[in-house]
Amino acid sequence: MPKTTLRAGSTVAALAIGTLLVAGCSTGSNGASKAQAQNNQVAATTYNKFNAAVPYPYASGMPSDPLERKNLAARLQQYNSKGSTNYVYVFAGMTDKVIGYYVIRGKVSSTGSQMTSTDINVRCGYSGDHQSCTNQAIGDDGSYGPDEGGQMGVFFFTTNGTLVETDQPFLVSSAPIKVYGDAPELDAPAK
Repeated sequence: MPKTTLRAGSTVAALAIGTLLVAGCSTGSNGASKAQAQNNQVAATTYNKFNAAVPYPYASGMPSDPLERKNLAARLQQYNSKGSTNYVYVFAGMTDKVIGYYVIRGKVSSTGSQMTSTDINVRCGYSGDHQSCTNQAIGDDGSYGPDEGGQMGVFFFTTNGTLVETDQPFLVSSAPIKVYGDAPELDAPAK
């Protein structure tokens, strides 16, 4: 079963439970609260009908072959192993035009990843009140604020050790992709 289907089923179940809780808590006397409670009951009834028609397939046990977990394990072993070679194809903005590709060692990493915690607990409060508050911690580079690549930034190292960082759309493959055969290698030695 596709991962998105499982997540959608979990989301529907969570919404139905939330709906029942809200419906049970709606004891207000105004018309809006009663209408909301009725709508919540309709949603819960609809969920129960859908669930009865197509029940979650693994309710009585695990799937016979958990392919998603096998895929995750294989990806982790291949993609996060010393000495692995991958190909990163970089696209121009939000287009399908490939700027070129890099041959990299290891994996692509997020510029938002860091080796230390992103939060720090500090004492706060007034006069004898010893509450703990959570504040933003400094990053690995000793500064506050977002990383250079922003939320979409990634970095990697080419096979000759060059650090590359980008926020452009990219595709990673463990082998060259034929359809991009004319794309230039971006870290190739100068001629």
